[in-house]
Amino acid sequence: MAKAQEGPAYRRLADELRSQIARGVLPVGEPIPSASNLMKEHEVSTTVVRDALKILRDEGLIYGQPGKAVYVLATPDESKAKRHSLDELSDGFLQLQERVGELEVPADVSAVEELREEMGELRRSVAVLQAQLIELYGRVGQPYPRDKAPMKTEGPEGSRRAVSG
Repeated sequence: MAKAQEGPAYRRLADELRSQIARGVLPVGEPIPSASNLMKEHEVSTTVVRDALKILRDEGLIYGQPGKAVYVLATPDESKAKRHSLDELSDGFLQLQERVGELEVPADVSAVEELREEMGELRRSVAVLQAQLIELYGRVGQPYPRDKAPMKTEGPEGSRRAVSG
């Protein structure tokens, strides 16, 4: 790692590791060097290593737990594309919620049908994304994290109902 780089040491280390992941030096599915090796190689403290790995974990590039190996989960481009897809899905869902909220009672039948079709498309998109995530977790040998409780949404007449995800 070049000493001429600017910024905090943990950011410089995160940038270096991100670059190695992007170039394939640290390939997806393979472990990254241990914290002690990173400390020696880059002449940094354990705090710097921990903070750098937190950045990469938050970006969706690595996964693992302290005391165990840390593995490359995705390249920066793959991670960005997944976040972008999830952001688009989330935006579409919020727009749909707003449109449903704007409907007046009695609702226009054609508007309700249009919303049902959009909701079906969103459900299919969610299912595809979930299947891709499950497959990705399986490829790296990790269980797919599932929510402990079902998501709650407003049902007819303001009643709450569980939605399986």
